[in-house]
Amino acid sequence: MKHELHFDYRDIPLCSSYGFSARKIWVFFKTLVITWIMWIVFVYMGFLAAGEDMSTAWERGRLLPLPGGIFWESWFASVLMGIGLLLILYMIQAACLKVSRITFEQIRGDDFYSGKDASGFLSENYKPLVATPIAIITGILLVLLGGWILGLVGNIPAAGPVIIAVLTVPAYGFALLVILAILALIAGFRLVPAIVGTTHGDTFEALFELFSSITSQPWRLVFYWMLHLVVKIITVAVFLVLTSLALGIFCWTVSIPMGAGLGNTLVTAPQYFAPEVFGTFSSIIDPLGLTLSETAIAWTGIAGLLARLSGISIFLIIISFAMSITGSAWTIIYLIIRHRKDGENLLQRADDEEFRKFEEEYGSADESKRMEEQKETEKDE
Repeated sequence: MKHELHFDYRDIPLCSSYGFSARKIWVFFKTLVITWIMWIVFVYMGFLAAGEDMSTAWERGRLLPLPGGIFWESWFASVLMGIGLLLILYMIQAACLKVSRITFEQIRGDDFYSGKDASGFLSENYKPLVATPIAIITGILLVLLGGWILGLVGNIPAAGPVIIAVLTVPAYGFALLVILAILALIAGFRLVPAIVGTTHGDTFEALFELFSSITSQPWRLVFYWMLHLVVKIITVAVFLVLTSLALGIFCWTVSIPMGAGLGNTLVTAPQYFAPEVFGTFSSIIDPLGLTLSETAIAWTGIAGLLARLSGISIFLIIISFAMSITGSAWTIIYLIIRHRKDGENLLQRADDEEFRKFEEEYGSADESKRMEEQKETEKDE
């Protein structure tokens, strides 16, 4: 069913319902699993390159190791970490683009737009995700290089300081552009997937719309971002309570015939797999504490491992839900911003483009009627 937007702050709370989508949660869930594996591989490769004792590193970090100690003393380990982080960032951006496209199609009324369709859209429109930040970073580096060159010019005896003094005001202007570019780079990680997902645009359009949005509508961007945060916090908090209640009911019914222990195994999954990150904190997926038992002992062996994998999967589902809300929210935010700054309804534009393609392929209604009348005339003759 097609949804009519108000194109103002009243649309932001819709991100809660749009985020509660199995397709979008599944997109982010798969992405989190893949990026988690990538993190494990690159961090342990870095430890290996740095000469760290692998058994010690494993005991300390297990499935979520944190680089530290001699890790940063090895340049090769640092390079590996940088490559891994870039790949992880791209994977998250790609997931955001897919979710943005699914959200856009949902708002247009296509509730059957699948994750497979979104993957096909990604394969055709992934370039702005890579090229846009590269272009911005390149521009920043060029300005900084210009400042370095000015510093060299300033070393010229007598004339150097005079040249620097004359060029201070233009240099100040370029420095402001660097600040703007840094802000655009940060905002781009949220806005670029939404821009591409709603406009089917290329890198140039993504860059233009990114800078246009943050310069013409900065206060709306900040306000809508804060509003979406409030909605997300409330929604995820409610979801956590429901998750805790659901796990409590499940573990309670299971404990009647077989005894307690499952709840302790599920809830302690995060610190079991990532002791360095979570420590002894065990209330992430059960904030109400309904599954824990002081007398029960967590399962061990294969059953314990599988139960903990289930617990960590629930944890990833919660994170995926939060990310789905954010991805949906920024799609709505950009639709509002585009309408406010340009007076353009991207939903209507997409409908018009589809109608034109339909006419190009099958002809307009008038042409079809004329051809039918011509056939009738030829038949009568």
